[in-house]
This record gives sequence, structure tokens and C-alpha cells, in this order.
Amino acid sequence: MLSFVQSWFNPASSPIGVDFGSDCLRVAQVELIGNEHHLVAAASADVPPHVRNDPTARFAFFADAMRDLLAQGNFRGRRVILSLPASLMHIQHLRVPKMDDEALKKGLVWEARGKLPFDPTQAVLRHLVAGEVYHDQEPKYEVILMAARRDLVDLYLAAANKARLTVVGMNVEPKATIDCFSHIYRRAADVEATTCYVDIGCISSRATIARGGKIQFARVIPIGGEHFSRAVATALRIPLDQARQMRVQLAEASEDAEVKAPAPVPDRPAPAKLDDENESLEGTGFALLDAGIAAAERRDPQATAHAVPAPEIPAAEPVSSAVAPGDRHKIEEATREPLARVIEELSLCRRYFEAAFQNQPLQRLVFIGGEANQRSLCQQIAREMGIGAQVGDPLCRMSKHTLPGVETGIDRRIPQPAWAIAIGLSMGPATDASKSKLVESETRTTR
Repeated sequence: MLSFVQSWFNPASSPIGVDFGSDCLRVAQVELIGNEHHLVAAASADVPPHVRNDPTARFAFFADAMRDLLAQGNFRGRRVILSLPASLMHIQHLRVPKMDDEALKKGLVWEARGKLPFDPTQAVLRHLVAGEVYHDQEPKYEVILMAARRDLVDLYLAAANKARLTVVGMNVEPKATIDCFSHIYRRAADVEATTCYVDIGCISSRATIARGGKIQFARVIPIGGEHFSRAVATALRIPLDQARQMRVQLAEASEDAEVKAPAPVPDRPAPAKLDDENESLEGTGFALLDAGIAAAERRDPQATAHAVPAPEIPAAEPVSSAVAPGDRHKIEEATREPLARVIEELSLCRRYFEAAFQNQPLQRLVFIGGEANQRSLCQQIAREMGIGAQVGDPLCRMSKHTLPGVETGIDRRIPQPAWAIAIGLSMGPATDASKSKLVESETRTTR
């Protein structure tokens, strides 16, 4: 079996990042030329619905699709860094006595018993120490344990081998997300801000809280775009595929309105300048969600002192689409219940984190993943949580000269939050200082 030690956080230059999500396979390759990142190649393929819940069929699709994607794209070589899909990964927070790395690695196998849906000795385990906390009046380590069944990881690697890929590393999605945005954020205030990255995917969502490039909280929330689509299908009494398409059309209508938006309101405060390069955030692709900013300011004017003002983004006006105005209202009503569940889960994540790290209040949300294109969804989450929020765009600082065309599924006129993981995998860590202390805790199968 492949040794997972190699290249987890120090991959060779210009690997291909492979994000194998529940509904889409995204592949991206980024090169650093001088001081500028270039997205030299990108491609994607939708995962057929009938293979999503069948591991064997799913990985067979992966092998075939990867061969096609690499053949049709402008990819250089076949060296890849795979993401460990959220569908395979289980995350568990543990509080354990302070000990050295070797003792901790062994002890986590026993600590995880009964807390994972499978035997820890039959799993690939990863852990990181999020920080030191006090529990029962004793100093302990807050440990984030990430685990995947070994047999499914083996199937994944076998599929990569069948596609003739050279796997130089495997990374977890939370770390790939942090690596992606560590390259993008350049201001000192951004580095020190406590940020929750909300990755809203097809089957589930992920919440990752980080500060200074270090992950301090991670959790999988079992609610995603599919739950919203099913709620719409039930309310409108239509097939699931049609409900999903109607939600996509609504998102595209909002995106079209944003692309065609008029100039910023004149009396809006001017965008702040970046500390290190004296350039504004205007045009970088970060869509600030003013609803969350305003709510946070009402609660505490100092809470958003770090936030950067941005040009006013007009509310999306209804545009021509296949969705009737009446159906638009019904869709919003239908998605209210799953949305409330997402907000409740995120609030619990926030409460747990702020109780553990009391001097580090959560300061902002960054939305990524395919569902981050549902602008109204992100706005409602930000408004309810009262936190300044952004839609994260991993392409905002890429060289405009080498960006792939729209045939790859990337429309540069609007943010591309769904590509954060694939791009983060290819980029790798920004600097040695930004690397989290993620220690391998792989256990061998007992016989």
C-alpha cells in the first residue's frame, strides 16, 4: 500500500490536484511562475447519479474519467495529489492528555474506539493537534482525528493506478482549503483573522475553522445541495432532476445579474488597500455578503473592524429564466427547513470552537463548494449568524493570461468557489510556517 507519509504537505512542484466530489470530479494544475500563480490546466466531469452510492462503480467511473480528462486538457505529466473525499472521511474531535507525538499516535487508536462507525485498526487515521485547552481543570490537547476505511482507500488508489496516475500524495479537504486561501490572503489582518470555511457540497457540507494557516476545528455536516433539491422536488411535486435544474437556473440568474451589475454606488466607502501590494480588493472576485457584515456590526461594532469594505453588490434582479416568479417563492419556502438545519449546525460548531478557544472569536465566513453559487443561501446563513462573509474565489489572484476557457466549466466573470479544493491541492502550502502539524497515525491491519 502507498505510504501516506510521502508528499502530504511537501509535494513536488506542479502536481495535478484531483478533487473527487460526490457529484463532480474536478482536476486542476497550478504553476508558480515568478511570484504569480498560473492555472495552466483544468477539467471537470459530472459524476453520474447511479454510481454515487456504489463504491465499486464510483471508482470505475473515476478511472475512466481521469484518463479522458487528462487526455483532453493541457495537463503536464501524470503526477497527482488526491483529495480524500468527504464521503469517505469521518471527523472526530478528541481531548486527550498532553503527550509526545509517538505516544499520541498510538493512543488515538484506543481513544477512537466506539467513536467511529468502523474499527480504528481497519482504518487510515490522520490527526492534527488543534491547540491546548482546559478540560476538567486540566490542560489537554484538542485533537482533530480524521479517519477513512482502509478498504475504500485501497479502492481509490487502485482506481488511480488503473488510470495510470502517479500518486505523489493524498490530502484531506480541510487542509487543501486552507492551502488554497493561504496563497490568496495577503493582508496581515487576513492572516490573523479566525475564519470558518463553509464548503457546501452535494451530499454534505464541511465547516473548517482556521487561524494563521492552522486548522483548529473541522466537522462534516450531513446536509448538502441534494437535501435542498429534494425539498424542492417534494414541495413542487416534480422529479429530483428537475428540482435540481431549477435551483441551478436560479443561481445562474443571480450570477448573470451580478455580471451585468451597474457601477458601485458613489457614496460607498472606497475599498481598502492591501497592506503589501497597495492594490484594492475591487475586482478580485470576493463577493462580500453585506447582510452578515451589518448584523455583526449591530451586535459589536468592533467585531468587523478587520473586514474590508467592498463595492456595493446590487441585489440580483429577476432575469429571464425557465423558473416562474411563483415557483421562485415556492423554492425559497421549500428550502427553509434544510437551511435552518445548516444554520443550527454551524452555530453549534461556532459555540464549540469559541468555548474551546475563548480568546479567538469567529470573525468571518468564507463560502466555497458548488452550492456557494446559491447566493441567497449564503446571504441567509451570514445574516442569521451575524458574521461578515465572503464567497471565496480561488482564481482571484491567478494570472489572467493563462486561465482556461469556459469549456472547462470555469467562467472567470463570476467567482468559482467549487474549484477551491482542486486548486489548493495543486498549490500546496503557501510557506513552511503555514503548515499545520498533521501527523500520520496510520495503523496496520491486525490479523
